[in-house]
Amino acid sequence: MKLLENYKAKLKKKSKGSWASDIVFLLLIIALIFPTTRTPIIVFIKRATLFGPSVSEKDNFGKLNQNDLQWQLINDQNQTVRLADLNDKPIFINFWATWCATCLAEMPSIEKLYMDYKDDVYFVIATYEDRALIDSFLQKQGLNFPVYRYQTKEPKLLQSKTIPATFILNTKAQIIVSEKGTSNWNSKSVRELLNKLIEP
Repeated sequence: MKLLENYKAKLKKKSKGSWASDIVFLLLIIALIFPTTRTPIIVFIKRATLFGPSVSEKDNFGKLNQNDLQWQLINDQNQTVRLADLNDKPIFINFWATWCATCLAEMPSIEKLYMDYKDDVYFVIATYEDRALIDSFLQKQGLNFPVYRYQTKEPKLLQSKTIPATFILNTKAQIIVSEKGTSNWNSKSVRELLNKLIEP
């Protein structure tokens, strides 16, 4: 009984600001329960806290062999493309899905990077989802980067148990960047790295 009285006394002493913050917190918890409101909230929070990845042209996460370079993808014209077809420029590979909130959070940064580097870097934004779903999503989000669908399983060095997962390859098929999770890909460090990789 005394505990209940103490609790009531504490409630009476709470300021209006404290009540307001409690209500906002409660509404946020409720919103996170429902998928229709959960995804936008997660995307907003992730975007607000994005950092550029730590990258260096001296990093080496392995080299793809000739078999790996035969990895087949289907482009937006329904044509088969192999990684081996893209070996004259650096390659930016991102694994994602339309249902992945953390993937969606980094999409605008990839789009900005793509718009500035699309002539000098191949962007392979890869997913297993249906083309109709992908096209609808891209149009809705106002994204222009090319999305490829898997035709064969990705090489072992590019496999990840989580998405998003991003890799940057140089023209020698060496993996210079291997990043799991959300990042700001339109960062100064990534741009400096790409500038070095595309130098003649």
